Amino acid sequence: MSAAVSGGQEPSISTGNPGLSVKDVNQLIMEFLMFMMRAIVLCYPVYLTGSLGLSISWILLSMLMWTMWKNNRRWKDQRIDTAIDFLENEKDVISTELKAMNMPAWIHFADVEKAAWINKILQQAWPFFGMYMEKLLIENIQPSVRSSSPHLKTFTFTKVHMGQKAPTITGVRVYTHELETREVILDLNITYEADVDIDADVKPAIKVGVKGLQLQGMLRVILEPLIGQAPLVGGVTMFFIRRPALQVNWTGMTNLLDGPGLSHLSESAIVDIIASLMVLPNRMCFPLIDQVKVDQMKFPLPRGVVRVHVLEARDLVAKDTYMMGLVKGKSDPYTVLRVGNKQFKTKTIKETLNPRWNEVYEFVIHEAPGQELEVKLYDEDTDADDFLGSCSPSSVFEFQWFTLEDIETGQIHMKLQWFSLHTNPALLQEVSLYFLHYNSVDDLDTVLDEHEKKSSLGKLTLPLVRLLNVSDMTMDQRFLLERSGANSQIKMKAVLRVSEDLFSCSERGSDTYVRMYLLPDQTWKHRKRTSVKKKTVNPVFNETFEFAVSMEEARTRKLDVAVKNNKMLHKRERKEIGMVLIDMSEMDLIKGFTEWYELTLPGLKKTN
Repeated sequence: MSAAVSGGQEPSISTGNPGLSVKDVNQLIMEFLMFMMRAIVLCYPVYLTGSLGLSISWILLSMLMWTMWKNNRRWKDQRIDTAIDFLENEKDVISTELKAMNMPAWIHFADVEKAAWINKILQQAWPFFGMYMEKLLIENIQPSVRSSSPHLKTFTFTKVHMGQKAPTITGVRVYTHELETREVILDLNITYEADVDIDADVKPAIKVGVKGLQLQGMLRVILEPLIGQAPLVGGVTMFFIRRPALQVNWTGMTNLLDGPGLSHLSESAIVDIIASLMVLPNRMCFPLIDQVKVDQMKFPLPRGVVRVHVLEARDLVAKDTYMMGLVKGKSDPYTVLRVGNKQFKTKTIKETLNPRWNEVYEFVIHEAPGQELEVKLYDEDTDADDFLGSCSPSSVFEFQWFTLEDIETGQIHMKLQWFSLHTNPALLQEVSLYFLHYNSVDDLDTVLDEHEKKSSLGKLTLPLVRLLNVSDMTMDQRFLLERSGANSQIKMKAVLRVSEDLFSCSERGSDTYVRMYLLPDQTWKHRKRTSVKKKTVNPVFNETFEFAVSMEEARTRKLDVAVKNNKMLHKRERKEIGMVLIDMSEMDLIKGFTEWYELTLPGLKKTN
């Protein structure tokens, strides 16, 4: 570096590079001043110690205390950061640690949590529940039974004891992230092995009773809507997602019901009564504030419709035998499909192990995740039908063979389609069914009595075209009955909602965007999101995102893609439009791929 002065010009600095600007020079001066100030601050204690004649050990002690404080502060910050990261990714952290420890495959992170504290509360309160049930049976149920038939006028409960064993909740699963911010869903796995002892006299010589029962099922509890005032929850809804399993030990004359064939019929009748009260689509609803109406809680719009194609089966087990079992024949198979309280049965194909049905059925899905499709195959016989296997498909697929469980051999060929719900008739491509919810019926008791006599009290025909021409495709009003009295009416709410297209969150379309995670990374910094496309059900994004992982690691990951609605201020509109989970191990990541995926609600997966 050289400096020169000539011609009365101010000196300039030459370095072979472009000259420094005034801003750079000022920055260098400020950095130099800050360095001098830090040096003075650090050296002044040394000078002060020397001027006061103190030992150098004071300097060393001060430096040691400073170092210890700084390290402690750094460790504390690290612990806080680790704790926050653990709370955000608890499942991933535990799963990673289990893999590092080479633990057995059966040790995994359970989605269901224990609820020991709830069981302690139930056990403590159970004697008081028994007192309530005794009062209910004697004061309410007993008069109802007596008035139901002239032959039961002397019906009397002689003993009511609910036992010492309270129901046990073996697990609790809470849904929050999959839902709107104004509701909480809890799934309770309930097991009740009761030591109940209830006796009754129908007539002086006829005694009936129950001594012990077993009940197992999953009870869903919905707290909705969450509000900003006491009691914080607007209402509570309870129902069984599937029909519970029940076993009853009868006493007295009803002990005959424990015989072969009768036991199943009696228990099925009781389960049918439970199902009519609180198995989907039936619900028990308890509004806690005046603004929440029972009919709104009891009849919410379903999530969608599942269409099930039952095509064929193969390699079934031969259940029919001849010559005292020495010669095996074939089977007469049929299939039973069940979702919640709804059941369908296919036709029976005679004498074959490879039946073809080619039948189609539809189920209205009220809860997703939650409801499951149960498929069971039977061999039709004159006495008791033989079991041929079962399966429970958990995903939406095109065509797939399912291996039957709980049987030696057998497969069933099915196809499942998901239909979302829509409010815009212009987007309605194919209407496959309609469903009606009854709010109230005038003279309900009379209707039931006449139904037993198989005589009609009236008829209502509602053309579907009327629903297409009204707002929100919903009619909630009183309708005049045909072939009835002059003023006979029925109060009914009719709703039309079936479509295969993208779920539109409002009549004007959706403000759509796509959110992506490369699982198991689900933190905010690993989140990818597209721009928002306004008021459309056919958005086009054309955006590219990159995840910083190796090719080998990417093959072990799954891509979580969710299509969402950006209208955050509209609480009535669904935020989740649909989602799909893509398994990267099944894709050609080198060549790349372009494919259409069917969006489903949270809890339903799309597979090919």
